[in-house]
Amino acid sequence: MHEDIEKLLVLQERDRSIAHAEQEIAGLEHERVEVNSRSADAETAHEAAQQKAKELEARKNGLEVEVEAEQEKIRTYARQQMDTKDNDQYKALGRQQETCKETISDLETTEIEVLEEIDSHAEVSQAAKTELDEANAAKAKALGEIDERETNLKTKLEGLAVQRTESAGKVEASVLKQYDRLRARKGTNIVVGIEHGACGGCHMKLPESDVIEIKTGSKINYCPHCGRILYYTRDMVMESD
Repeated sequence: MHEDIEKLLVLQERDRSIAHAEQEIAGLEHERVEVNSRSADAETAHEAAQQKAKELEARKNGLEVEVEAEQEKIRTYARQQMDTKDNDQYKALGRQQETCKETISDLETTEIEVLEEIDSHAEVSQAAKTELDEANAAKAKALGEIDERETNLKTKLEGLAVQRTESAGKVEASVLKQYDRLRARKGTNIVVGIEHGACGGCHMKLPESDVIEIKTGSKINYCPHCGRILYYTRDMVMESD
C-alpha cells in the first residue's frame, strides 16, 4: 500500500469521527424540540383546565348576581304592596313576587349544578397541574442531559480537530488538496478499497490494468468513474463476480 494511502486512511477516519460528532450535535436540536413539545402539550391541557375553571366560576358569580337581582325585585314589590291601597294591584304585586321566587328557585338549582361541576372539575384541574409539574421536571432533566451531551461532543470535536490537523499535515500537499476536493463533494467515503474488481465507492468495474497497478501500491490511483482514491490490501477479494 502506498505510504500516502495509509496517511489518508487515518485522515479519513478523523473526518468520519468529526462528521459523526457534528451529526450528533445537529440531532440534539431535534431532541430539544421533542422535549419542549411534550411539555407544551401538558401546558396546553393545564391552561384549558384553568380556563374552564374560570368560566365555571364566572357562571356561578353570574347566577348569584341574578338571584340578588330577583331578591331586590321581591323587596321592591313588597314595598310597593305596603304603599298601595288598590286590591288588584296588591294581588298583582304578590304574583310578581311569586314569579321572582320561582325564578330564584330555578337559578339556585342551576347554581347547585354549577357548584357540583366546579367540584368535579377541580379534580381535573389538579390532575392537569400534576401532569404539568411532572412534564416540566422531566423537561428540565432531559434538557440538562442534552446540554451535557452537547458540551461533551463539542469538547470531543475540539480534540478531533487537533488530531485532524496533525493527520492532514502528514499528507503530501497535492494529494491532500485532491482529497479535500473529493471530500467536499462526496463526504467521508473517499479513500476506498477494491472488491471483486470494482471501486468500493461507486461499485463500478475497474479496468484490469488499473487493478494490477493499484495492487502494486506504487502511486496514488483514482477511480476512472467517480474519482475516489483507490487502494488494495491482501484481505480483499480481487476476482470479479
